[in-house]
Amino acid sequence: MRKKLDGICKNSDRVNAYLIGQLGKNDSINDNLINLELILEEAYTLIDKANQLVGGRVIILECEKVAKLVSLYQSAGFNILIDNPAERLITMYTFVR
Repeated sequence: MRKKLDGICKNSDRVNAYLIGQLGKNDSINDNLINLELILEEAYTLIDKANQLVGGRVIILECEKVAKLVSLYQSAGFNILIDNPAERLITMYTFVR
């Protein structure tokens, strides 16, 4: 998995990645048109700019172990990287576009 994420070295002990922090929308706003696709597009725009300056291949996020939430991120192209039963969060990844 390290080689897949790193792109070069299977023996690397770390992988440079972009971490997307907390994502969410305010459901108390009636007819809120913001959705995950729009939020991720904004994040990807910023990541693309940073990527041009410093490189990198991977985008990481963490989410709660809620099947609907995990499925939503998977439909957006994220895959489960770490699902430790002792932890309340799942780490997911995708590649920079």
